[in-house]
Amino acid sequence: MKKILFPLTVCALALFSCGNSENQNQEKVTYDAGSGNVVNVNEQQKPKLMVLPSDKLLQRWKMLKQENAQGKTILVRDFNGYLLKDQNSTYVISAIQRAFVDYGFPLDDLEQTIKQITDQDILDDVDEIQKDAKTILLTTAKPDIILELDYELRDNMASRNMDKSLTFTLRALDAFTNQVVGTIQETEFGKGSGSGPEKLMEDAIKKDGNEFTGQINKHFANIVANGRNITVRVTLEKGVSFKMDDECLDGDSYTDFIIDYMKTNTYKGAYTLTRNTSTELYFTNVKIPTLNSDGTQFSAYDFARALSKALNKGCGTKSKNKTQGLGDALISIKGM
Repeated sequence: MKKILFPLTVCALALFSCGNSENQNQEKVTYDAGSGNVVNVNEQQKPKLMVLPSDKLLQRWKMLKQENAQGKTILVRDFNGYLLKDQNSTYVISAIQRAFVDYGFPLDDLEQTIKQITDQDILDDVDEIQKDAKTILLTTAKPDIILELDYELRDNMASRNMDKSLTFTLRALDAFTNQVVGTIQETEFGKGSGSGPEKLMEDAIKKDGNEFTGQINKHFANIVANGRNITVRVTLEKGVSFKMDDECLDGDSYTDFIIDYMKTNTYKGAYTLTRNTSTELYFTNVKIPTLNSDGTQFSAYDFARALSKALNKGCGTKSKNKTQGLGDALISIKGM
């Protein structure tokens, strides 16, 4: 069994319950998705958020390194080491969480997500596919939007009380595509105020929060109206005796079968065939629904599972869903 690199333990982060807030009294915003489809971004279900330290922040605290695994270079993110070493991270992240709960967003807490991940999840060899800490966190919590934090507290050398200022970047990223949805950025915020790190972050979020949350809401409204973007890759394993362009069923090739499936099962028939070879099909800009029929999040894994079942039933193949991340579906055909 190959060891899956996942250096994590628990750090105390506060959880907050929803309450009334002046931030909730926002102006009604709508998004025109085309063809007369107007989505009220205040009334729709809010996207689920999760605060994560950025790679730049981890690197600055020497908690990000590169390692070679199965012939590939991977990033090893030591979230545990960072949270324990940066004593201010608890206050800063807690302030962000509290602010967005006040704006009405559901949040996944880093500490609670780590507790859900068992030792078996961390150490399992999943068909020799290397899983990193961030991938496991995201597939466990399934947030819609990542709030990626990079920050520094700077001492005010001119102050007798040695007060601090806050320089930070908070980026909202689509958890499926890594698309940047919105950004808050401040330099030396609160200089001379005498406030601590938690208060500085709270005030900074209040300053730019309405515009930032508006960007998040509009992006999610677009997803609700037009579907979520993922990639889909279908590949033949080494040693398989047939090719993608061989006949699968009633004169149609395996490629034809898969493309027909994409036409009828993607959201509004939206996808782009990027690579078409005798051993692989690769699709980008694949639109899938946001939710399952039971209201749970619909992900790349769910789409790949349905496609894999269709292949096995329709073409008599033995295929396996090897999807690891939220937005990248991978199906491996093992043979007949």
